[in-house]
Amino acid sequence: MAQTPRILLRNAGNYSTSIQGRIWLVSDSGQDYSGLMNNTDNLPHGLDPKGLQRARLARDPRFDGAFFLGVKTTGIYCRPICPARPAAEKNVQYFNLASQAAAAGFRPCLRCRPECAPGSPAWQGTSTTVKRALDLIDSGALNTASVPQLAGRLGVGERYLRKLFQQELGVSPQAVALNRRLLFAKKLLAETDMPLTQVAFAAGFGSVRRFNSAVLEHFRLTPGQMRGRPLPASGGGIRLLLHYRPPYDWDGVVAFLAHHAVSGIEKVTPERYRRTISCNGEPGTVEVSPCPGQNALQLTLNTADPGQLMPAVARVRRMFDLDANPTQINRHLQTDSILGALAAVSPGARSPGHWSLYEAAVRAIVGQQVSTVAARTVLSRLANACSDAQSPVFPSAEGIAALPDDAFPMPTRRRDTLRTVCAAYSGREQELDLQELAGFKGIGPWTVAMAAIRGAGSPDTFPAGDLGLQKAWLRHGGSKEQLQVTSEQWRPWRSYAANLLWRSL
Repeated sequence: MAQTPRILLRNAGNYSTSIQGRIWLVSDSGQDYSGLMNNTDNLPHGLDPKGLQRARLARDPRFDGAFFLGVKTTGIYCRPICPARPAAEKNVQYFNLASQAAAAGFRPCLRCRPECAPGSPAWQGTSTTVKRALDLIDSGALNTASVPQLAGRLGVGERYLRKLFQQELGVSPQAVALNRRLLFAKKLLAETDMPLTQVAFAAGFGSVRRFNSAVLEHFRLTPGQMRGRPLPASGGGIRLLLHYRPPYDWDGVVAFLAHHAVSGIEKVTPERYRRTISCNGEPGTVEVSPCPGQNALQLTLNTADPGQLMPAVARVRRMFDLDANPTQINRHLQTDSILGALAAVSPGARSPGHWSLYEAAVRAIVGQQVSTVAARTVLSRLANACSDAQSPVFPSAEGIAALPDDAFPMPTRRRDTLRTVCAAYSGREQELDLQELAGFKGIGPWTVAMAAIRGAGSPDTFPAGDLGLQKAWLRHGGSKEQLQVTSEQWRPWRSYAANLLWRSL
């Protein structure tokens, strides 16, 4: 009898071979795996043993990054789309996260490159605290800070955070962070011509010696051996491919970004998105464009500080919603006749956002009770008042807090709210928290909801009081009075429902 594959999923505090929840498996050939799923709608998503096996044998790109598999006979772990000859099922071990496979002693495959797999920032089966911690680690929070400092940002004790990670993931925060660094370094070695020293610091290693030692220990190759033949000089910035699960509605994403683009900071065309950024006070640029023939976007980043590369990549992935699972989301939303019709028009629809939670919060405050066009004009004026006219960037909290009253083209109450929030986070924008934001005078549910969707990447937020959502719902035959109640049926993907309705206007 073949062995039952093992997947690390939390089950009442223990890891077991039982698979919880539901993921819809649909291959490119049209084969539907949904009959293999457990009927456990309210549990964390997952596949039953046969579903896992069929998923990897189908090499369906829509499940790239949904799980990883370790091959016991080779000691290698792969993405489910790996082109290598499939291993016998008895030799396969399944994992939710790449860091779990690494902790179990498996090395990443050099063919399918697990570092390129789309992530799962909204990974279900973990507590809110662990989700937030994983997001911060993805952004490089443990590259320059300690676990106690990370716990402090999350508002919990260090011992409690370690306990949560062990219970829910089976690995420590340091193990997750180290694996993230190693995979990011591997991606930089494979896709860029960056000198090894810059790769080390960009991946969050404090020294070249530590970088060389970690790479050799985990990959059994030196950084130079992993790079292989030298890449031609790229010129014009660092270029990386950012993969996603197809389909991907690029037109819908750039339409949103174009509608909200701030003059002088952002420039959007059907072919690319470009903006200025500030990295530790130094100007930089970000450019994103589709990559024909691949399920990926190309990121071009210009920055003088290699250490900002990891957080910049995390922000772009969140901004363009590259870690979403569109098959799972659409299957759920299509149960509603109105949303089903809208989803059919925009296959692969995403929930795009802004550069950071701080930026999304400022945009939401400025956008209170005014049109998007008017808000863009105000933001452009604030940016010009706070930065160099030659290279304007989105205004910092310190810059906005220091502006005189006449620099705010908005009502007094809104000006006071914006200035108070910015003063509170001056010099520490990255520490802004939604719960704290909600406590400021002048910040209501709509503002917090918009910041959550556009800045925190929340997949399940629905501001039912938004006039645009109400207008769209009425246009499609819905009842304004029933919108809030009906939206409860769209959990846990209400943000995507909101985006479909907004786009239909």
